[in-house]
Amino acid sequence: MSIAGDSPERAVQVAGLRPVSGGSGVRPVRSRVRHGSPSCAGYGCTRPECRAAARRDRVRRTRDLQAGRPARVPAAEAAARAVLLREAGLSAGDIAALSGVSVTLVRRLLRLPADRQPPVHRTTAEAILGVPLAGVSGRRRHPGLIPAQASAVCLQELAEQGWPTGFLAGQLGTSTHTLAAIRARKRPRISLGLDRAIQRFHGELTTSTPAEYGITPHRSRRARAAARQRAQHLLHTG
Repeated sequence: MSIAGDSPERAVQVAGLRPVSGGSGVRPVRSRVRHGSPSCAGYGCTRPECRAAARRDRVRRTRDLQAGRPARVPAAEAAARAVLLREAGLSAGDIAALSGVSVTLVRRLLRLPADRQPPVHRTTAEAILGVPLAGVSGRRRHPGLIPAQASAVCLQELAEQGWPTGFLAGQLGTSTHTLAAIRARKRPRISLGLDRAIQRFHGELTTSTPAEYGITPHRSRRARAAARQRAQHLLHTG
């Protein structure tokens, strides 16, 4: 836990985290990094949810290394896929929305020759390669839709574990209405980008507790109670 008066750099050291490259710890002016992400802690943020995300990210990297899976992989294959998607009619923004990868990184993959591409995180490469080519040709700026069943299950499980919908919506950059509709099976199809974000966030939060993110016991109990009611309703309605 940080000590009052500590500098952001000191707080990061206390948390056992590494500052960003160069040790500046300064968030870029146009950064879109949200609280609750490992990168936010890298910029010196000491919020509990950001520090917890950084710890989980460090555990995943260690596990991958122990299994012989490097955290970073060559970017050539992901760059080639991004070029194919652009040729099929998608812009860098479309590819970013579909994959959940930042548009800046997508533009870099599109701009640099394959032999000059720096390595990317394994999850980034997998996200780009996961954008389907089927049905993309001829469409422009129209994110693909996929079945929402898996995301609905993830959202219900998170609610049963005490994660409030408002918190999830804030972290995912969407509305509580959208998440409630997905969870209630009223949105049969959603964008690939949102689906990936929900499932990725589900994987992160299931290894934590709401209290680690500053969520009060009262809010967690209310989320669990509502989740039980929804489960009973779904059971009776089929």
